[in-house]
Amino acid sequence: RTKLSGIDSLLNTSLFDKFTFFTNLTYVQSVVDLSNVATAVTEEEKFRPMQGQSPYLINSGLMYQNDDLGLGVNIMFNRIGRRIAFVGTNGYQDIYENPRNVLDLQISKRVFKKGEIKFNASDLFNNYHVFYQDFNRSGKYEAEEDKQITGIKYGVNLSLSFAYKF
Repeated sequence: RTKLSGIDSLLNTSLFDKFTFFTNLTYVQSVVDLSNVATAVTEEEKFRPMQGQSPYLINSGLMYQNDDLGLGVNIMFNRIGRRIAFVGTNGYQDIYENPRNVLDLQISKRVFKKGEIKFNASDLFNNYHVFYQDFNRSGKYEAEEDKQITGIKYGVNLSLSFAYKF
């Protein structure tokens, strides 16, 4: 997390004084050892990632906060890596959750002395969310080669709220 006011000193401006950039990047390598399980037949099947564990996570955002105006704007980006949603058994392959990009926006404005109006827009990209079996073992979803189990578009969610502190 860093305030962007340092850019202002380089450019001799005050444009970035109220901006903050934040990010969180995570890399995980999980391994489940199935070598003692009778159903693990090939070398490739003896080890797999932990169910539900993404190999990477990306969370980033840009925040604008102007206390004089009572205005705040946040834009946030999230992405998770491909992960096993359901472990396969008895010759039925694992079902993977395909990565997707999520972009959220929040705008808040102070009204009166103790009131606040917030507008939220979540999942602005509205990416198609796919669960599939990786038949060609490419490590990514390929519609022509892999079997899609299910897919969904969640839609963009919009909300407007008002809060007042007594």
